[in-house]
Amino acid sequence: MSEMHATESLEARVQSADKLLAMPQVVFEVARLLEDDTSTPGQIAATLGRDPGLVALVLRLANSPAYAQTRSVDTVERAVSLLGRDTLKRLVVAGAITRATGSIPDQERLPLEVFWRHSAYCAVIARHLADRVLPRQAGSVFLAGLLHDLGKLLLFTQSPEAAHRAFLSSLDIGTGPSPQRAEREQLGFDHAELGGALAAHWGLPEGLVACVAGHHHPQSAPEVHRLAVMLVHLANTGAHLAEIDSRDWADAPPVDEGVWQAVGLEPEDLLRAVEAAQHEIVDVEALCAPGPE
Repeated sequence: MSEMHATESLEARVQSADKLLAMPQVVFEVARLLEDDTSTPGQIAATLGRDPGLVALVLRLANSPAYAQTRSVDTVERAVSLLGRDTLKRLVVAGAITRATGSIPDQERLPLEVFWRHSAYCAVIARHLADRVLPRQAGSVFLAGLLHDLGKLLLFTQSPEAAHRAFLSSLDIGTGPSPQRAEREQLGFDHAELGGALAAHWGLPEGLVACVAGHHHPQSAPEVHRLAVMLVHLANTGAHLAEIDSRDWADAPPVDEGVWQAVGLEPEDLLRAVEAAQHEIVDVEALCAPGPE
């Protein structure tokens, strides 16, 4: 994809993303059925069946160690009943978006493998933190962690040179701007704003939009979603440590002042979540694989 002009508006980039990251219509139809308490597993399975890629993903998860029973799950309807509506909704959205990125042209500035590995680490760490702080929203926080940097992927695809210049300018330790400020200077907005705008354009839940848009400035997030946003903020820092197997805070983005106290966690809690994530990452990365069609 040719580089978009650096000053293209946020709205223009979101509209352009629709062509690059098209969300299958079946995703929205399944999501509506999952929100409808009167829909049946059979109806949901029949709709899912129109997208073989999503069927493969659902069956793969239903037969994973986390869900596998004494016998294999060989029908979509059984998988729907086993996984439950909340898990299935998260899976369908995550699967559709990650599969859609497979159509993005190769570019060397941010390889998809690197992007999704960081995202998977963030998702697992966010879920571990949420299990302690916000257990009823742990699944949603996991999904937010998985998708938190969607705007960065879009920037590096639409405007790789401008995004790379912003990245390089932020490396000047001590005098350089933060990566987000550097993006705003180059482009007029940062990757979190772009990702949040895209998530809102797709009609994703408000809490997810808030986490994607606010993961670098969590204390500015809407109060109703602020705790979840703070957990994704912490998980992003932890993901950077996990990727390079470091426990040195200087190797990761700094945590906003006041976040530890607000969430009721200590730095050691995040490091324990990082350790746990490093043992689980292979299973979660399967979400990011296209899988058989």
